[in-house]
Amino acid sequence: MRLQQEVVEQVAKSTTHELSGIETADCEDAVGEWLEDHGIDGGWDIAPTFVEGGIDTDWLERISAVADELASKSLEGAIRWLYYTVEIELLLNQIAEASNRISSLVADAKQYSQMDRAPFQVANVHDLLRSTLVMFADRLSKDGKEAKAIRVVKELDQSLPEIPCYAGDLNQVWTNIIDNALAAMRDQGGTLTIRTCREGENMVRVEICDTGPGIPDDVREHIFEPFFTTKPFGEGTGLGLDLAFNIVVKNHRGDLRVESVPGDTRFIVLLPLELSPAVDEAAPEE
Repeated sequence: MRLQQEVVEQVAKSTTHELSGIETADCEDAVGEWLEDHGIDGGWDIAPTFVEGGIDTDWLERISAVADELASKSLEGAIRWLYYTVEIELLLNQIAEASNRISSLVADAKQYSQMDRAPFQVANVHDLLRSTLVMFADRLSKDGKEAKAIRVVKELDQSLPEIPCYAGDLNQVWTNIIDNALAAMRDQGGTLTIRTCREGENMVRVEICDTGPGIPDDVREHIFEPFFTTKPFGEGTGLGLDLAFNIVVKNHRGDLRVESVPGDTRFIVLLPLELSPAVDEAAPEE
């Protein structure tokens, strides 16, 4: 029973997930050979679970020694008992991790939708950007190794203060701009860069950049017009950037502009650190 508790503690602090594939295979081979040498049936099937739980050959020697001390005639019984302990603990860990991920996703969804907040509030712009990126998780690749993958780079000024804003509306701005950026890089992949900094004394600057083919001059002068779109029929309404412009400029007294050359398109959003009382009290324009 004492050894079983120690095995539980070992599983909890196991660092085998940090091992490379080759290192993991070597450990499984060593454990499998030990089990086979000691006459454990199905030892090679047990080995991966033991290794995942951090149980190596040194641990198996300890188990064997305890079995000898207790004059046990069944080392295999002890091994299988502890194997089930490891298996159960690993399953419990997976359940806990899954629960944490679900809680995190729910929190991000609430942050994105702002469904439990007042329309106007003081918010951290980085939290709003992060929750929006979560909504695009299926279209993004963290490691950039997949074909035509899109890598995300964040260059965030953590010293920025919170800003007064209509948080849910700003999330719609980020959504529309990021959606266009991902569409621009859909065929060739690329890098999505989110950058924040201070602009002068009283503005926050947010840049959403992509490495797509760029926006031609004749298109760029019309992109904020309602119903203007370059997307194929049925893929765009032409209202996304018009809505973003109204939210930033009319509702927040900020500025929205675009700079674009092939390989570097930047949507720049400027938001004031303070809003006048007239803006504070007004309802967002639809």
